Amino acid sequence: MVRKLRMKRSDDNLGKVESVSTIIVNFGQLVLWLGQILWWVFSFFTAFVLTSQHQQISLPGIVELNSWYKLVFLLSLLLGYIQLLKTSWENQKRRGKDSEGNFGSYVYGSTIKGKRPLVLIGFIALLGIIGVLVFTELIGLGIAMMFAAIIGGFLFIFLDGPTAVKQHYDDDFRKRWLKRVKNKLYDDGCTYTLHFRNLPNADADEINWAIKLYFDLHEFEQDLIFSEKTITRKFRDYELCEIRFEHVPSQISDIAAIA
Repeated sequence: MVRKLRMKRSDDNLGKVESVSTIIVNFGQLVLWLGQILWWVFSFFTAFVLTSQHQQISLPGIVELNSWYKLVFLLSLLLGYIQLLKTSWENQKRRGKDSEGNFGSYVYGSTIKGKRPLVLIGFIALLGIIGVLVFTELIGLGIAMMFAAIIGGFLFIFLDGPTAVKQHYDDDFRKRWLKRVKNKLYDDGCTYTLHFRNLPNADADEINWAIKLYFDLHEFEQDLIFSEKTITRKFRDYELCEIRFEHVPSQISDIAAIA
């Protein structure tokens, strides 16, 4: 009995020590965040004051504090902000928090999907200041960037960009598809392209991408077998993908034979 009480007290003391150490670590990270943000603000204020002088400040042959200096400085702040976010994402992964699988997904979820408004505000502020600088003080560069943005947007829309971006960076989109594939696989022992043909806004390429992704992630863990067939219907070729457990017979072979 006495031994159990001692063990309980020891566990309680360890729990208190861990709680205190966690608070200290979190507080230290918060201080580092605030310190880095204050350093950026102070640096930006200093650069703004120096570059706003009537007589430009320069070191002959080395640097001149003009509009180009402002642009380089702001871009360095943007890169530093991205690095700070990457460090935050890595810390969340180490602590086992439910965060995105890769940094690109973290940024996509924080900005495009608005999961973390503060991250979005940071990007809007920095990119907004850079945009104002480019279009007010660097007119030639501004026009070039405008044309580049128009051409990039055209290619993004017409070369199936949105779908590719969602597949690579939208964690919720990937998890939803992986869950669909997993549920069907465990219900029937196999799943293939035609199982999801009635889903709204889901084409064959998207379905096949999800099946291949699930196979890549769980091939060895679940002893999966992947099969692929091409069938022709009304003079069009369709690709069918299938994953199944080893003891379950293939279904797309019969479909391909009928076709």
